[in-house]
Amino acid sequence: MTKVVGVIQARLTSIRLKRKAVLPLAGRPVIHHLFDRALAIKSLEGLVLAIPEGADHDPIAEAAEAYPQIKIVRGPDDDLVVRFLKAADATGADALLRMWGDCPATDPRLAEGLIHSYLNTGVAWALYPNDSGYPEGVETQVLSVEALRAIDREAVDPKERENMLPFFTRQTDRFPALRLYRKPDRTHLKCLLDTEPDYRRISQIFDILYPDNPLFGVADLEALAERRPELFDRNAPAIGAPVPGGASG
Repeated sequence: MTKVVGVIQARLTSIRLKRKAVLPLAGRPVIHHLFDRALAIKSLEGLVLAIPEGADHDPIAEAAEAYPQIKIVRGPDDDLVVRFLKAADATGADALLRMWGDCPATDPRLAEGLIHSYLNTGVAWALYPNDSGYPEGVETQVLSVEALRAIDREAVDPKERENMLPFFTRQTDRFPALRLYRKPDRTHLKCLLDTEPDYRRISQIFDILYPDNPLFGVADLEALAERRPELFDRNAPAIGAPVPGGASG
C-alpha cells in the first residue's frame, strides 16, 4: 500500500513579496488557508510543513502551532531535496504530494484526482503542468520518494536540488511522468501569490468567495472570473488595500 503524505514548502525570504506566507488573507494568515485545504485531501496519510532553517522563517513555524497534526521539518533554504526527504523520513512516506505556501487557493479536489491517477499508473511523478488548462495557483504535484532519493544521490546542479523537476525532465525514460490537462483552457486565470498586485487581487477573491465556501475550488474561481475578470489578470491595475509592511523589490 503506497503511503502518500502532503508536503507544503514555504519560506519568508521571498524577494518580490515580503513574508507572504503569513500575510493576512480573509482574516487569517495565508498559510492557514493552505493548511485547511491540505487537511481536506482525504488520500493523504500525513501532512508536513517543510521550511528553511533560520530565525527568518520562525513565524511560519509559529503559525503552524495552531495545527498540531502538522509535522514541521527544516533544512537548507536552497536545497528542497533535503527538506522533502526529511519529510519523507519523518512520516515513512512512499510518495509526497507537493504544495506551495504561496498557493492559498490550492484545490483539494484536484489534488485527490492527481493522487489517484498517480497511484493507478506507477509513474515517478505526476503533475498539472504550467499549460494544464487549470487556473495558475490551484495545482499540486506528486513525487515518488524513491525518485527523490535518486536526485539526492546524483544531482549536483543547485537548480535541480532547489526545484527537482529539471532532474526528472532530462531523464524522461528513467522517470516517466503523468501530466494532466483539461479543456477549456483557463491557465490565464492567476491565483498565485507572488507580488503585491497579486496579493491585492487574491485578497479580493478570498473576501468574495471565502465566507460562503472556505474551500472554494476551480468552478467557483471560474464563475467569479466571468463576473470580475480583472481580479485574475496580472496586467490589470493593482487595486485594494496596500500590503502590510510593504513589498520588497
